[in-house]
Amino acid sequence: MGAKLAGGGGGKRGQLDVNAEPNIVPFVDVMLVLLIIFMVASPVASVDINVTLPDSKVLPSKRPPKPTYVTIQDKGGVVGFFVGNDEVVDTTVLGKKAFEGVVKDNPSFGGNLAKIIDQRIYIRADGDTPYRNVVFAMNRLQDEGFYKVALVGADKRR
Repeated sequence: MGAKLAGGGGGKRGQLDVNAEPNIVPFVDVMLVLLIIFMVASPVASVDINVTLPDSKVLPSKRPPKPTYVTIQDKGGVVGFFVGNDEVVDTTVLGKKAFEGVVKDNPSFGGNLAKIIDQRIYIRADGDTPYRNVVFAMNRLQDEGFYKVALVGADKRR
């Protein structure tokens, strides 16, 4: 706490008034001393030990499978289901078309049913589409054996 020596206004002559303003000069001095200490101590803390690292023999990773998208559009109450970039798919064969889409997009799967069903299916839906249509599509995919379903959203940060 500081004292006020001069100033106009009340009080008796010779009395010191209390000054409520903080004095930050000692705080800044301490911070500068700490900064200098850390700047001097940080190069000393690093250790320079020479190490001969072994060669790495890592095989390149396999390319991930091509994703399969199920798109749901709602145009004025008329709902359209699409698999990949194909035309509108009937809702009764939505799961079968998704299965065919995975096989078509990933010929390396061959006839391996386990790999095909293990594939993740991405669902894209209009913002105006009722949620029941998204759940309906998920149910049709589960009927065909696809239990890995992801919902796609727009990233507005980019």
